[in-house]
Amino acid sequence: MAEVVPISLRHRLQSKAFALLSVIFACMCLIVFYLVVVLHQSFLENNFVSRHKSVEQAFNNYLDRAEDEMRLITQDLSLNNYTSGRELDLLFSHHDALFFGELDFFYIEWSHGQHTMDPRARLFTQAQFRPLLQKGLINKWVTVTTEDNLVFLMYKKKIVSDEQRNIGFLYGFISLKENVTFASALLSSDQVAAVRISDKSGGTTQVLLEENKMDLEGTGKVLFSSWPLMSSVQADLELEVGQKTRALSGLVMKVLPFVLGVGFVMLVFYFLLMYQIRRYVFVPIEQMAYRSNKYLLPYKELLPLQQRAEADKTFIESKEQRFQLLTESVHCAIIFCNEVTEIEAINAEARELFPDATKARTIFDFMPISCHQNIQAALKGEVGVKFDITSEDQRRIYKWQAHSFVNESGYQGLLLIGRDMTKEISLIWQLEQLQPLSVAAEKRVNTEAMLSELTYLSRLPQHITAAQLRGWIALLTSVLDEIGNVDEEVTYLPFGELLAQESAHVVKVMGIEANRMLLDCPLEVGVQVVAVNTYLRSLMRVLFMMVMSNDMEERRLSIKSRGSDFELVVMHDMASRPLFFWMIKALLDSLEGEKKVLRHNALQLNFRLEEIETADDLTALSNKLCVAWVVNDYPNVSMVQESLAKFGVSVEKYASTDSFFTQASEVTKFDVVLISCDQDMDSQRNMTEALKLKYQRDKLPIIWLNSIFPKCVDPDVFSLVGCPSDYVLHKALLGASQLEGIMPILSNNQTNSWVIVGGSRVSKAIWHAELETYDLGVQWLADLSNYSAMLSYHPQASLVLLEPQPGLLLQAIQTSFPDVRFFSVQRWDEMPDNVAIFEMKQPYSGEQIRRFTEYVTQEV
Repeated sequence: MAEVVPISLRHRLQSKAFALLSVIFACMCLIVFYLVVVLHQSFLENNFVSRHKSVEQAFNNYLDRAEDEMRLITQDLSLNNYTSGRELDLLFSHHDALFFGELDFFYIEWSHGQHTMDPRARLFTQAQFRPLLQKGLINKWVTVTTEDNLVFLMYKKKIVSDEQRNIGFLYGFISLKENVTFASALLSSDQVAAVRISDKSGGTTQVLLEENKMDLEGTGKVLFSSWPLMSSVQADLELEVGQKTRALSGLVMKVLPFVLGVGFVMLVFYFLLMYQIRRYVFVPIEQMAYRSNKYLLPYKELLPLQQRAEADKTFIESKEQRFQLLTESVHCAIIFCNEVTEIEAINAEARELFPDATKARTIFDFMPISCHQNIQAALKGEVGVKFDITSEDQRRIYKWQAHSFVNESGYQGLLLIGRDMTKEISLIWQLEQLQPLSVAAEKRVNTEAMLSELTYLSRLPQHITAAQLRGWIALLTSVLDEIGNVDEEVTYLPFGELLAQESAHVVKVMGIEANRMLLDCPLEVGVQVVAVNTYLRSLMRVLFMMVMSNDMEERRLSIKSRGSDFELVVMHDMASRPLFFWMIKALLDSLEGEKKVLRHNALQLNFRLEEIETADDLTALSNKLCVAWVVNDYPNVSMVQESLAKFGVSVEKYASTDSFFTQASEVTKFDVVLISCDQDMDSQRNMTEALKLKYQRDKLPIIWLNSIFPKCVDPDVFSLVGCPSDYVLHKALLGASQLEGIMPILSNNQTNSWVIVGGSRVSKAIWHAELETYDLGVQWLADLSNYSAMLSYHPQASLVLLEPQPGLLLQAIQTSFPDVRFFSVQRWDEMPDNVAIFEMKQPYSGEQIRRFTEYVTQEV
């Protein structure tokens, strides 16, 4: 696996924040530049429109002034009858403004055929004007081009006398080439940089006027914009206006201070942000390493991490405690060492065996020298290292096994497990002296089988006590005695009764839990009465011993019958237990039976029993039978539940004795109460005594179901000891159902009975524990939905409400049962007036319940 390189969240945040702010800054710069360019372009467009209108207006104003000048000249010629040839002298003498007017020159065509030309015309062109006059339009400006390619604007106007007679035409000309006055008027109209007027008439473009300022060259970029020129000139004119504009670099330099200012602000914001994040986030996180775990973290986002760490810590501590309990309860000496044989952990039995272990540095300091080589071999990884240590001082013999493992540091550690074999070896020595067989040739074989059986028992994972071993030897001796017995005494028993007697005997003598094996014997097989002799009893005993004491995962004994032929299938481990193989073979030979080894460690036994009949005293159970089953700590729940389901009876299941007394139930009568337990026999006895006191009789329909043999059995109850089966359970239910049943809602004190309604399981447990000291008949209900079935037996009961109840329901109860009193420990909205209040605060205490009991007693 690749090594994970830790990263700094603060540096990662700084880099990501800097990158984000850089992107934001770049986007802002692009947006600013884009807006500046767009605004500049819009400004230029608006400016071009304004300048075009100004130049257009200047152009039209210039023509208007020229037209005014033409009217002045026409009026003068009309009013004054100038002598032919003297017109020009008199006009210029009367009107000095003609030298400074808008017209560059004019031309007079008289009706009598004479022509008068302004001498200024030759300053512009030497071409003949008569061909041009034909293009003139009265009171209209037209463009004309001379022979020498000079372009003029020509205006034609009639000369009318006082008698309204046409005496000639006056032609005014404005030069469009090198006309400084006209160009200056256009350029200075709106401070434009260049002006170009073009004529697009006839499908061609002809430049009429083009002028720009002298300082235009080398001053920057010039932009042009053209629009149609709206004027009185009879032509398709286009006006193109040019103006100087800043280059893009100029715009950038103009915006650059603002951009730099924004960049500086964002840089300052970045440092302030990093400072605040470090101050209010990372510094507190760094300080959390020095906080105590018992204090909650100040940040909600980190609470899941703390809760998970606390959960992991609790889980590790719990596993360590369970491991400590395991090492102290396995009855073995356990020592953990690291890679240099330093002691890391040692349990109490190992410390008792080696008192100097607490002072030693390594395991070699207190272990005998004879086992040092084995320990070193285990440290090198050798598998299956075993050795013995004999303690002369404590007179113990321990068999040790060494296992190597990889510890949390990644190095080779060592685990030493020592088991006290003193008693087993002593028993082996004693069994070597036993001679169970009368035939001398078979003594050696049976002795080896018994030694092999003892070796098997010594290697079982579960601890075998001395009492269990003595019981095993006693059972083994009884079987061996009966194998050689020639007594053929026969008794007649139901087959299920035989199984119950032998399983109870094995459980009692060996002290082993009956739930170690499953006895699968249908009821129709158990009720068959068979001839029972010593060989059949011994065979059943051997089978129970073998199944209860083996180390297999499935411990099962299945029994079937077809008439007089019986078939037994038992899960076995006879390959390592030849003693049982020999005993089963000897007993089957006496019963004239046969055996067959099946797959999956199953052994099938077949034999025939004579004089078989069915018992008459076992009848079918009523399907109306109601059984209350208190499970307690009984382990084999599924098998009992299956048997009860086969019988078709109604079962109310309770987890414990307290739940039986506190849990609400709609059952008005229990025909049988089945109380099961494993180790907690006190609860079984206490519940039986409580029921006897409550109902004031000893003969109650109570059945005890135990997985181990009880020290004292109540003679007034039906006790089931041994492996449970359909037969014994059916027989017990049938016998118990003959007695008067138990009514859970019936109390021996009708005038002093309580019904407690609602409350949590914790509240019920507290009230139940406190009210046990008072002479009260207490019933427990989750709610009052089925009050009529209960109050029919308690018409004068006191209803204690631990939780608010509907007011209409309480009034209906009061109407149906007027003698019932209501008491509440809390106040709620719409509480009826017939409810007496005695406020109590949770959690309920014994003193509060005592004062409440006195209050209710006085009120009643």
